[in-house]
Amino acid sequence: MHRSGPAQIPLDRLKYHGFENLPVMAVPSELPETWSLGCRQPMASEEPARKPSSLDIAREANVSQSTVSRVLNNSPRISEATRRRVKEAMTRLGYSPNAAARTLTTGRSNLIGLVVSNITNPFYPEVIEAIVATAAHEDYNVVLCNAQENWELQSAHLELLIEHQVDGAILTSSLLDSELRLAKMALDRIPLVMVNRTVNGLPVDAVHLDNAEAGRIVARHLAKLGHRRLGFVGGRPDTSTDSQRLAGFRQALTELGIELPPEHVVHGAFTYDSGHASARQLIALADRPSALFCANDVIALGVMDAVYDAGLRIPQDVAVVGVDDVAAASLRHLALTTVRQPAAEMGYRAVKLLLERLRDGRQGEPLEIVLRPKLIVRRTCGALP
Repeated sequence: MHRSGPAQIPLDRLKYHGFENLPVMAVPSELPETWSLGCRQPMASEEPARKPSSLDIAREANVSQSTVSRVLNNSPRISEATRRRVKEAMTRLGYSPNAAARTLTTGRSNLIGLVVSNITNPFYPEVIEAIVATAAHEDYNVVLCNAQENWELQSAHLELLIEHQVDGAILTSSLLDSELRLAKMALDRIPLVMVNRTVNGLPVDAVHLDNAEAGRIVARHLAKLGHRRLGFVGGRPDTSTDSQRLAGFRQALTELGIELPPEHVVHGAFTYDSGHASARQLIALADRPSALFCANDVIALGVMDAVYDAGLRIPQDVAVVGVDDVAAASLRHLALTTVRQPAAEMGYRAVKLLLERLRDGRQGEPLEIVLRPKLIVRRTCGALP
């Protein structure tokens, strides 16, 4: 059973990360039905002002109504000077284009759907930020959906995005068999791009880390430091990130003549709690591993606290290495050795792949962009004092 709640790190665990003095904000248990944003409400006797039309904009900008229509539809036939004059007229009159009507007219909503597996994972905000910024630069807006590691919710989000006529969608999580059928149906209507994941049987463009190489890098580094009893703390074993990182880790260890016993490999979820529970299991072994490779940094944070809870030291008793290089990994109290994923580049390239399908009409076989991992050595592996 996977946690669907938003918390990744329980407040009572923050003591190990140097955050014990942070104030905790109380959140009301019930929110008001509506929130007032300080807007003036019209009096009962007032009649609502008429919304300006495209004809009003044309008169204000001294252009034809067809020119206004071309500006609204981002036609390349309009000069920048004319486009600027029309948009200034729209601003003066307070004109807001009808997005639904424009979608019916052009067949484009200029919306990109984004389904994130778990928005509380600190790796994803940088990916999301890059996707939103790149899309905005190309005159697209992003509809963000958080699946909360809930595969039924993910399916519902995908159906909702199709219903709202997004032009394309970016997915950051794996798909179960039932969702795979839904994704294939969606692919008949809109282009899809996978980020940080690949899914067998789904022919879509993808951008992701070379996860197998990430595992190999960690194995070689830990072996070089003298470790011979190693373990792997994974997330969902049916995800490409988990399976490929473990495969690369195991392959490199085999080449180095180091065994990875089955009991030293534990899977769960990509969460703090799962990492903590998995580490307790491994620490309890008679021949406990002297180093643990974690499938992501959030898992690694749970692992570190489990090691401290057992009265052990990092890295003297147990070395820990993660993947992602989230912002917290570089904090002095953590100093987590990890494999860096270029999160911003992932987001940027995902939007570009999608726009190649949407705007440039690229057809044919899907493209797969594989990014190079980089080991960031800090204190938790034992290489640094």
